[in-house]
Amino acid sequence: MTSRHSSEGGRRGVAPWIIVTAVAVLVFAVGTTGYLMIVGNDEEAASATCGSQVELSVVAAPGAADAITAAATAFDATNPVARSACVSTTVSALPNAETVAALTTGWQQSTVQAPGMWVADSAGDLAALESTYSALTAGRDTRPMATSPVVLAVRTDDAAAVTAAGLSWQTLPAATGPNGSVILPSGEHLVLALPDPTTNRGTSAALQSVVAARTGGTVDAAGVSAAAADLAALAGAAPAVAPVATEPAVNPPASPTPSTAGQQPATTQEALAQLAAGTSAFTAVPVVESDLVAFTATTPGLTGISPSGAAVGDTVYAVPLTAAWVNPTLEDASALFLAYLRGPGGDQAFTDNGFVVAGAPASPTAGSAAATGSAQPGSGEPTEVLPDAGPAVAAALAAAIGAAPAG
Repeated sequence: MTSRHSSEGGRRGVAPWIIVTAVAVLVFAVGTTGYLMIVGNDEEAASATCGSQVELSVVAAPGAADAITAAATAFDATNPVARSACVSTTVSALPNAETVAALTTGWQQSTVQAPGMWVADSAGDLAALESTYSALTAGRDTRPMATSPVVLAVRTDDAAAVTAAGLSWQTLPAATGPNGSVILPSGEHLVLALPDPTTNRGTSAALQSVVAARTGGTVDAAGVSAAAADLAALAGAAPAVAPVATEPAVNPPASPTPSTAGQQPATTQEALAQLAAGTSAFTAVPVVESDLVAFTATTPGLTGISPSGAAVGDTVYAVPLTAAWVNPTLEDASALFLAYLRGPGGDQAFTDNGFVVAGAPASPTAGSAAATGSAQPGSGEPTEVLPDAGPAVAAALAAAIGAAPAG
């Protein structure tokens, strides 16, 4: 008996659950090892394509800087490679005039890194550079990549009344001021803030739109002269221009600082802040729509109204540069970023920041009356955006409305 029991015990196998557990552990281990090998190989392959690093510096006009920065961040996330160099992109906001001045002097006096690409928002400023240094932008696309027209920012409570008035750029001079035809729910009239057009492109674009309506689309020095009466009417209805600051007396009299109520704000941003706060002597501010979108993202209460007719505004051009400091790797990096800007990622960055992509229909944006279908009174059609006529016309407009000279 004893020998039989011993024989039976020797034939007993391993419990099934032990075998199942061991197999599961083995499968998990093999799977994990395989995954890590694949990931490791992918990372090694990615790093193997980058023998170096290159930083693409992009200088963008302030009006386009937010959109270009958003696009650059998304572009970098695609791990772009130019000539075996991993590309990273930096975007610096710089006014067009400063960019033109720096480019024409070999980028010697700017604190911003020399750019491989310039994103301008004005055809006039591009023309100013290309009139003497056309080689810097040789071969560029002459069509704008995106546009953003000038609109009139009003308090949201006033938007319905202004829309119902059916404004056009041609009728705007007669509609504004103490004797103007537009009366708001508060009993106030439509009064425009007009900061110096040589330093505030919103003002310049609105006045150019009035000129274009008068001349049939031509905006130049002769057009400004032809629209002198309209411009004078707008200036007469606007708040007074603030006096130029002077050095204080050594022993000034003990009296309060004179109030600036009723005076013209120095900048469009200052005017928007006053309008939103309800402390302004005016009830509307000309502003490029993309700027209004950025402002209302943090300060609600304003809505953009687009008078009917063609409007001047930002026309964005992304221009790879052929300057001496741009080597072949930077040329390829610029070409990659330009292709991205022209694709879905660039389109999204532009539309998110209040632009209309060239060739695409307009879409409602935050801060715009387009959201209620009233951005284009009487037509319902997208606004035709005319290019900015440049600094010479802005100076002529400043003289026409009696604005203090810049600087």
